Amino acid sequence: MQTNIVPVSVFPSTANVLYIRSITLGPPPAYYYELQNVEIVPPVAEQLDPTTGAVLIAAAPEQTNVTVLKNGNVSMATGQWDGWSETVDDDEYQLDCISANLGLTRV
Repeated sequence: MQTNIVPVSVFPSTANVLYIRSITLGPPPAYYYELQNVEIVPPVAEQLDPTTGAVLIAAAPEQTNVTVLKNGNVSMATGQWDGWSETVDDDEYQLDCISANLGLTRV
């Protein structure tokens, strides 16, 4: 699971995405996390010389560049585990809890 976060400074760049993966199911569950800098490079259309038809700039597809700036393990707090109910979206709840535990704000 991943979520966009309010950018935070993490040497040597800025993290804008939190990625989490479950390690144990608990109680309470533990997660592996990564703070990532994710940059979307837009596609480039091919550009031709209008007189000769020669390719001036080759076409390039959209690219996603991911740089992992920090990783580690974090657990859900016991109170968060106890507050998890069937009425919440599981992914959203986990992302909310782990973001809060790491001091991050989701956007």
